[in-house]
Amino acid sequence: MRENTGIAVAIAAIVAFTYVIWAAVVAVMLWTGVTIYAIVKWIGAPQDHASATSLLVMLIGVVTFVPLLLAIAIYLVSKPMHYARRRGKKDAEQLSLPIPDATAD
Repeated sequence: MRENTGIAVAIAAIVAFTYVIWAAVVAVMLWTGVTIYAIVKWIGAPQDHASATSLLVMLIGVVTFVPLLLAIAIYLVSKPMHYARRRGKKDAEQLSLPIPDATAD
C-alpha cells in the first residue's frame, strides 16, 4: 500500500466538497453581506445612495474567502505528508543520491 493514500483521498474529498458547495456559500455570504450593509446604511444615512465601491469590496472579499479557507484546509490536512527533517542522525531517510568521493582516484 502506498504511504500517503489516505491523506490524498482526504484532500480530494475536501476539494470536491468545497467546489460542490461553492455557489451556495458565495450566494449566502453575499446575501448576508448586502443585508447587513443595507441595515447599517438605513440606520446611519438613509438619504444617501449605496456605495458601489463598498459593495464591490464586499464581493471581492466574499469570493476570495472561500479559496482561502480551502487552502488552509488543504495545508492542515497535508501536514503529515511532509518529511520530518532530522539532521545529523544515522537513521534519517536519504532524500538524494550519494555523491561519490572526488579523491578516490
